[in-house]
Order: sequence, then structure tokens, then C-alpha cells
Amino acid sequence: MRRFFLFAGLLALLSGVVNAQDEFVTDSVLLHEVATYAPYKKYQAGAKMESIPASQVEIAQSAGLDQLLSRFAPIYLKSNAGGLSSIRIRGTAADHTSVNFGGININSLTLGQTDFSSVPVYLFDSFDLQYGSSSAVNGSGSIGGAAYLGLNGNWTDGARVKATASEGSFGEQLYGAKVFLGNGKFESVTRLYYFMLKNDFPFTRTSDGKEFDQENAMIENMGLIQELNYRFSSKEWWKTAVWIEHDWHQVQALMSSHPNVPSETLDNKHIRIWSEYENRRHALQYKGGLGFVHDMQVYDNNGEQKIGTDRLIAEIEAKQDVHSSFGYKIGAKYKYIKPDVYAYSSDVIDHEQSAAFYLSSFYTPLKTLKLTVNLRQELVTNFDVPFTPSLGAEYRLLITDLSVLKLTGNLAKSYRIPTFNDRFWPELGNPDLKPEKGMSYELGLQYQYCSAAIQTDVKLNGFYMDVEDWIEWRPGSIGWEPENRSRVISQGVELQSNTDVFLRKMSFNFRLNYSFNPTEIKEDQITSLVGKQLIYVPKHVATVYLIAKHGLWSAFADASFTGERLADHSGSAKFPNGTVLDSYFLMNCGLSRDLKIKEQDFKLSLAVNNLLDNDYQNQPDYAMWGRSFRFTLSTDLNFNKNK
Repeated sequence: MRRFFLFAGLLALLSGVVNAQDEFVTDSVLLHEVATYAPYKKYQAGAKMESIPASQVEIAQSAGLDQLLSRFAPIYLKSNAGGLSSIRIRGTAADHTSVNFGGININSLTLGQTDFSSVPVYLFDSFDLQYGSSSAVNGSGSIGGAAYLGLNGNWTDGARVKATASEGSFGEQLYGAKVFLGNGKFESVTRLYYFMLKNDFPFTRTSDGKEFDQENAMIENMGLIQELNYRFSSKEWWKTAVWIEHDWHQVQALMSSHPNVPSETLDNKHIRIWSEYENRRHALQYKGGLGFVHDMQVYDNNGEQKIGTDRLIAEIEAKQDVHSSFGYKIGAKYKYIKPDVYAYSSDVIDHEQSAAFYLSSFYTPLKTLKLTVNLRQELVTNFDVPFTPSLGAEYRLLITDLSVLKLTGNLAKSYRIPTFNDRFWPELGNPDLKPEKGMSYELGLQYQYCSAAIQTDVKLNGFYMDVEDWIEWRPGSIGWEPENRSRVISQGVELQSNTDVFLRKMSFNFRLNYSFNPTEIKEDQITSLVGKQLIYVPKHVATVYLIAKHGLWSAFADASFTGERLADHSGSAKFPNGTVLDSYFLMNCGLSRDLKIKEQDFKLSLAVNNLLDNDYQNQPDYAMWGRSFRFTLSTDLNFNKNK
């Protein structure tokens, strides 16, 4: 373990990527990578945001979003091998991160969270992450952070077809295609994928050392995104995206249940539509969007126990840069929600409405200083929601022709409205729950350096988050019940550094992420829990990534370290403070070769995951994959006129 941290520390001295469109980078600094999060960053000075680079997205395109983030971001995801994965950003719970697709937060309204293993990496062009509270921008649930799923605007003039097929260990298969058709103004983009994993991997049962093959843990997901876009001019357009998803998996059984494993299933179907018109032809720019979401889950093929919701969404927004040093954005968002849950009574909840009003602005009183403010107020049927502001600042401490040193800071309030299950589940739900309320403080340093041979970006962020009225389901008088029981303090330090090095015909990219995140239950009705670490929140998470390119060849290696985690607070003779999951280290690598056949692009790739075949658990008594292999063939047939 010491060697790993020594290796990571050495890489930290070399690492970075320069974010394009940063207002504080001088013109003499070479910028080679566009920051897709620029629209979010404009009104959130001091907030920490990162884009997952295209090379890493390509490596993980056969998997779900959970695998992409756990390999390449300083974030822990609680998961098993059977198709369930929930995120933990900065020590917060799974329902404290919003996942945004256009103007839609795709989190379940009954559970309050997204299964990150069911979000297909293949369908999207970009993945942006916001660390820390962003409720003033994203609304309810963005206490720990936010994820943004992006689709690039291509405005195809001609035709283009991208296709991928991959085969891997344990019955893994991915088949995907993206078809672009357009005339420069009208564009149709069709994205399709099918993923299947038999999950029949071998494992050794920890209780007695016996060996088994995992049974009844199959995953089968499929989906499509259909885009229809029309560009009236370079500053006026209409875009529509329809995302249809069908995710099915067998519920993975405990290792202790083998052999004679029972087979239970979860079937999820989603329809998500977002249509948006935007006009930038005048000083006052405006846009409007309409959305519809249908979510439905069926457990173990029991059609009488459906858990679903339908929602309609409408949003309008106007913005203006009054001067290069001052601009504002104002908007409103409306949602109508109709639950379709077998257990809910219509006497308790028939529908719910909400409306949010927000104002954002930026001000640069000096060339070296930028200030931002965000204000948001949400109104919800029969529920009180707190007013939510945030303030941010960025100040350039040092500027040279090749480098920039920046100091950043951010203060933000956040909140989460209890889910429908929290409030309305029969006998157990509590309609009198208060919203969770958080206050976060962040301070950061960012150093950027750029020359013809090297580009580097190093960020160091410290954060402190105080969340009151934390909601948990705990055993009560008649069963598990939700209550506002805790006050939680999450604090820590994050280091992220990225470097690109160019040596003649070769290029290298090094990346290092490290997070130190002790969390503490500060107040609780159960006094024995006060002072304890939250469950499934490791203090240490680190990732390292290296890719080298030479001509048509590229090779990569990445590694991740996850520290010890508490799985519960129950206590035992072995672990008096609760069940402890051991730390683990995973390493992956791969090789790829680009091909040109009749002026069209092809790529062959081979990847090895868990190269060292390490045994580990992310949840007690759930087996995880050992060493596995994946072979991928991709093609990009480009017939664009503007190729």
C-alpha cells in the first residue's frame, strides 16, 4: 500500500489538463480541450466541476456510469455485481446527488436516487461532475453534488455511422450504433445499445473457503436516444431528445446462499423526453423547454406491485450579458407529478405540483476577480421548502505567459425534499418530515501551466458541509420508518492533477485523483452513534490513470484504491463499532490500434479489468468480479460534407 501512495504522489507532480474557455487563462496559454461544463461554471464561481475526458469515456463505454466514475473520479459508489449502484459524493447519501439530462433530474421520485449501473456510458457524449452543494442551481437533492449527461450538438451535413461491438468475460456483450443524418440545418441522431452480462463468474465463499460460480445474477439492458434538431440560424435552434430505457436484472444473491440460489428480478422501464427552443439572436437571450418522464419498476414479475411516476416539466429562462463584466440569468420551472404506486392511497397523495424561481448573476469588478450569486425558491404542494442562495468567488493570484494560479471559494445552502416513499408509504411513511438542509463551504487553489511540450493542471480543494435533519430509515415500533434523526458533518480535502506531455511522435496523459473525507454523525437521537463515521463512506479514495499514444497505437493503465468502510453500526465481537469492509486495490489496462480502410476509421481494443485478480467486497457477503477480459471493435463511417 505504501508503494501505491508513493507512486500516486509522484504522479501528482506531473499531472493535469487545462480547461478551455476558462475566463482567467491568458491568451498565451495553449488550450487543447474544451470544458463542456462551461455553461454551468459561468454563474458558479468557486464551485468545483470536472469533465470526464473522452479517452476515459471510450475505455468504459461498455459499462454503466458507475464503472466510469469509480475508475476515474475520487468518488465512492456502493455497488454489487448484480446491477445496483448508488453514488456517495463527499460523504453524502445516494439521494443527495442530482443526475441531469437536459432539464430533467432523472432520480427516482419514490426512492430519490439513480442506479448508476443502469445509466449507459455508450449513449452519451460527455459526463460532467459538480462536487459540493448545488441546490441553488439544480434544486432539491443536490446536497453532495450533481452529474450532467451531455449530448453534443453536431449539426451533421451528410451522414455518419458509428458502431461498436464488444465481447467479454462472464458472458458480457455490448452492441451499439449511432446514426447521424442531416443537411446542416436539420439533424437526426439515433443512438442504440444492447448490453448483456451473464455474471457467472467464480468466487470463493469467505465463510468456509468453498468455490462457486455466481448464479442468477444476469443483467440485460437496452435503450435508445432519438434526437431531432433544427437550426434556424447559428444563434437560434430547436432540439428534442427522447430517451427510452429498459433495464432488467436478476437480484444478486449473497455468497452464503450458494448453492440453490433463488432467482428474483427487477424490471425498470423509463421514457424521458426533453424538447428545448433557444434564441441567442438578441442581447436578451431566452429559451424554453418542455419535458415528460415515465418511470416504472416491477419486482419479480408481479404486475400488481408496480412502483411508478409520471411527470410533466416546463421551464423558461432569459439571460443577458449587460457588459463583459456583468450578466444575469432569470428563470422559472414547473413540475406536475402523478405517482402510480400500488401501495399509495389516493386519499393521501393523488398528485403533486412544484414551481421554482431562480436568479443567477456574475460580476467581475477587476480583471483578476469574479463574483457570482445564485438565488432559488421552490414551492411544493403542502410542503415548506427553504430559500436557497449560493455565493462564489475566483481570484487570480498570479499570471504569467505560461501559467495561472487561482484562488477559489464558494458558500452554498442546499436542501432535499423527502421522497414520496419517505412521506407516503403506508403506515411507515411520515408526511410531517422536514426537508434536509445543508450548508457547505469550499476553498480551493488551482495552478495551470501550459507550454508546447507540457500542459498541467493541479487543483487542491478543502470543503466543509453541515447537513441538518438528515433522513434515515431505521427500525421503529412497527417496522423500518423514516425520521429526521441526524446532523452530519462531512469535511475533507481533494487533490486532482492532470498532465499532458508531448514528446516528438508520442504523447502521454497522467491523471491522479485523491479524496480524504472523514464524516461524522454530529447529533443523533441514538447517542451511541454520535461521533461515528457514516456507513459506506471511505475516508480514502484514490485513482491513477496513464495513457500513452504513438501513431495509431495507444495503451492505458488505471488503478483505484478504496479505503475501509463501515457497512453498519450494529457491532459484533470482531467489530464492536460495526461491520468493516476491508480496503481494496484494483488495476486495469488495455491496448488499442486505429485502422484506416478506404478513408474510414476503425479501432480494435483489448482490455483487462482487475488485472491482479484481487478479491474484494463492496457490500458484505456479495461477491465481485475477478480478472476479466474485453475485446472491442469500433468503426466511424463518416460521409459528412463538412468532414
